[in-house]
Amino acid sequence: MAIVLWGDALLEHAQTIPELRKEGENAPDPDSSEFLAANAPDATLSDPGPRRRRRGRTTLLIAAAAVLGVIAGAATGYGVQYHRPPSPLAPLAQQELATPKPVTADDSTTYRSVNANRWDTTDDDLTKLLLEAPKGAKEVSRQYESVGEWAASWFDDPGRGFSAVNDDGVRRVAVGHWYAGDRTTVTITLLQFRDRPGAESFARGQSGYMPDPKEGAGNQGVPLADGLKGTGRAWVYSQPHQKDGYMPLYEARSIARVGDIVMYLEYLDNTGSISEKDIADLAKRQVEQL
Repeated sequence: MAIVLWGDALLEHAQTIPELRKEGENAPDPDSSEFLAANAPDATLSDPGPRRRRRGRTTLLIAAAAVLGVIAGAATGYGVQYHRPPSPLAPLAQQELATPKPVTADDSTTYRSVNANRWDTTDDDLTKLLLEAPKGAKEVSRQYESVGEWAASWFDDPGRGFSAVNDDGVRRVAVGHWYAGDRTTVTITLLQFRDRPGAESFARGQSGYMPDPKEGAGNQGVPLADGLKGTGRAWVYSQPHQKDGYMPLYEARSIARVGDIVMYLEYLDNTGSISEKDIADLAKRQVEQL
């Protein structure tokens, strides 16, 4: 029979009761998996989570694919069009143009003949474009005048008038003068400018004062006939010019522009009033001549 001492019993009892074990004896083995899991750092604090994928490479690939697609589409379209037969052009309204045939230059060749296709009627002798005197009328003169000479006889203030027409770019002045009997006098002046805006400026300025009763005709005038290649009006003065010892002098004027040329027509009659139709018809003939 085994003899158990009282001290041994107490030791055995302490080993079998968990609450009485020492704190050091409760700790898990440092090499065990329980110890490693319990002492591992907090995942929420140290683990940043999965990385986001960089987009630079993907964007570059997509852009390259788009460019290649555009190039491929353009090349395909060009190839299709290249192999198609060309579309015929619409027929010309005038199949054969009436142009001078080229000739060999000789002693008779002139600047105008060389540039025949670029020559305009108004580039010729401007005096040839002045209206011919009608039957029964006598032509007094048909000539060029210098701008200074013309301005001195035409403007109330020659210096100011000369500066104004030079600002507008006047090139040359041609004047035709004729009269019928001892009652009608007609003066036609053609002023050619460097460009159309200069001609428009001069014509507009001269036409602007015509409705004034002191400076001009005192009325709005009448437009020239429709269908003319240009713009213009004709005015018959509302009142004749009166001077003691002289017969009343009736006056009419017309101003028109065709391209870079301004026509200024003055019509005087000392025997009776002037018909608007007469002055408008005369101006129309001169404009058609241009």
